Parts: sequence; C-alpha cells; structure tokens
Amino acid sequence: MLRPLVPEISDVHFQNGKSAQVLSLSDQTTSLEALGCMGLPMAQPTLVIIGGASLMSAESMERLQTVFDQVFAPLAQSLGLTVLDGGTDTGVIHMMGQARQSVGGNFTLIGVVPQGKTRLPSDRHHDDSLHDLEPNHTHFFLIPGDEWGSESPWLAKLASQISVGRPALTILVNGGQIALIDLKENLATGRPAIVMSGSGRLADSIAAPLPETDPAILELIQRYQPNGKLEIVDLSLPVDQMRDRLQQYFSSTLS
Repeated sequence: MLRPLVPEISDVHFQNGKSAQVLSLSDQTTSLEALGCMGLPMAQPTLVIIGGASLMSAESMERLQTVFDQVFAPLAQSLGLTVLDGGTDTGVIHMMGQARQSVGGNFTLIGVVPQGKTRLPSDRHHDDSLHDLEPNHTHFFLIPGDEWGSESPWLAKLASQISVGRPALTILVNGGQIALIDLKENLATGRPAIVMSGSGRLADSIAAPLPETDPAILELIQRYQPNGKLEIVDLSLPVDQMRDRLQQYFSSTLS
C-alpha cells in the first residue's frame, strides 16, 4: 500500500496585507517530508521561542516587547536566523511577529500549530477554542492533533532538522505546563536553552526553584544546568548586553 502524498501547500492572506504558506500534515507525514514539501532551506542557524505572557504586569509586558523588538528580531535579521514558535496570535508569539514587522524583517518565521486549535483567516464561523494565526509569520505547519502539546515534538524536531550542522538556541519566556513539554522536547535534542528569569511562571520556577517546585522541573534543572545546556538570563539585563550575549553564542558557533 502506497503512503499518502504530503499535502500541497496553500496560501493564507491576512488583513494586514501579508500572506503565508500553510501546510496541513497527516499522521503519516514525516517532518523531513514536510520540510521538503515546504521547500525551506536546511542547515540554517535557528532560534526557537517557547512560553507565553500570562499573569505578567504591564511593565513586564512592555519590557518583554522591547526585548523582542531590540534583541530577538534584530539578531534574527542580521544573522539570517530561521525562527520557530507556536504560530498563534497571542503572547510571546504575537510579540515575535510584531517585532519582525517593527524591524522590517525578512527572516523566515515559522509557526507550528495543532490543526484542532487553528482558525484560518478564511474561516467564517466563530469558535472560542480556535486561535488566529499570527499575521507576520511566513510559514505555518498545522500538526495533527486537537490539544496543545501535540505540536511540541514537531516544533523541536523541525528546528533540529532545519539547523543541522548550524547553531540553534531555544528561549523560554514565562510559560506553563505546555511550555514545560516544549522545553523538555527541545532540550532532549541537545539544543541549549536560555530561560528568561523575571518573566514569571515556569521561567521563574526554573531560575529560582523553591522546595515545592514541580519534580519534573527540578529534574530538568539537575540534568541540563550543570552541563551548560540550561542558562538563566534576567529579563532586566540591558538590551545591549542581552543582544551581545546572544550574538556571541551564534557568532562563536558560526565561526
């Protein structure tokens, strides 16, 4: 019996005048097949953004947007990074898209979203369980599944395959239980992660664990922090210093 072909790419058009390519994957599609179908270049330095922005103060939200605008997006633009995130128009994903727009970026920005949580711009019915796609992304992979977390292994694997032989980094901001799944999956690939302390919730639990901290979080800390795969960077660090720290990581591994 022949395996089904990878579905064809479709284009979506957003109200801001931007468009993106979308690929809905089947259970039989491999991540390599999906990347080949999308025609994305491989061996690219890569940045993965995970987490959220829940329960943050207005001041912290403003500071975080500044970090996206003055650190993450400019570095992605200047270094030609491929950026991957959760794709929906909320939280840090929204900030990443807005930052790309703000800097006039043309770097590749990929969203990885469960099909059962996605509302396309052409969808006319309203469903509170569905989420709009962020309109400044360039590509979306819609992953089989109806629950958050079903996309987590795909996000980690796609990033690893895009970045093979090149530097790659995961950044955790804030986050909850799904971000913990994302972090586990990304660390398991061998890709280092930076945790933005001061951004709240999961990130702060990792940065300053308490005795009652979730054992799963403590296990990650014990496994990955001693070997330098899990690093803490404070959200209040001056943006030039933060930018230099990330630039140093990518530049040292690109040289």
